[in-house]
Amino acid sequence: VERMSVHIRVVTPVFPTGLTHQSDFEGLLGAEDCIDFVELEEGPVSLEGAFDEALAAAATVARIIEAEAEGADAVVVDCMEDPGVRAGREAVSIPVLGPCETCMHLACTLGRRFSILSVSARMRALFDAQARLYGVSTAYASTRAVEIPVLELEAAGDELVDRLHKAAVEAVVQDWADTLVLGCTGMKGVAKKLQERLAADGLMVPVIDPIPTTVRMAKVLAACELTHSKAAYPNPHPKRLFGFEGSALHTVTGRSGDDG
Repeated sequence: VERMSVHIRVVTPVFPTGLTHQSDFEGLLGAEDCIDFVELEEGPVSLEGAFDEALAAAATVARIIEAEAEGADAVVVDCMEDPGVRAGREAVSIPVLGPCETCMHLACTLGRRFSILSVSARMRALFDAQARLYGVSTAYASTRAVEIPVLELEAAGDELVDRLHKAAVEAVVQDWADTLVLGCTGMKGVAKKLQERLAADGLMVPVIDPIPTTVRMAKVLAACELTHSKAAYPNPHPKRLFGFEGSALHTVTGRSGDDG
């Protein structure tokens, strides 16, 4: 049986800090597939709130437009704030996935109540709002935090797993969560360890790792030739964009079509 190969572009919506590497995405798809990533040329070094998200959004959408122009079959935005995802869907015709939306909906498939394990309690308001926006607020149990900044996650090592374990137990025992979602794509390689530690406690709950899950979902959509509805995400209305003449954002303003 012939297997369809896909090209997935991961957009990491921060100015490069050296924390994201091509090797982070190796092995997520088949040998026949291509997965690559790009970062931003301007913007914050991490996203930890609405202010950072706003600063990163336009450049993220430009990267999404470039991905389609360069032949990508789908785009994954590498941040649980889902910056630029909805705008990106308007600007291109290929699937654009945010890990927060993808994983919240998957959590509702795997269980009945989910909790987010976040970097900081200050992110609680954002995840509360995301749950409402994505229509899953009745299944959203809580956000629990480890209080480790994004840029310090990689160096945290076992301390990150220890704090995640504590937060996860609180979410399951106190908040009645039956499914857990890692609240930052920078929490790399810890989902399996956390799930095993919870199982040793007798807590048999799945732990969703956002980037591997979302990348693989992007391949499913591309392989099924499914993309986002233009009735929901219409093409941008043609207009002049001052100051963006050299950006990929400017290329979508000449498109015609139903502007809703």
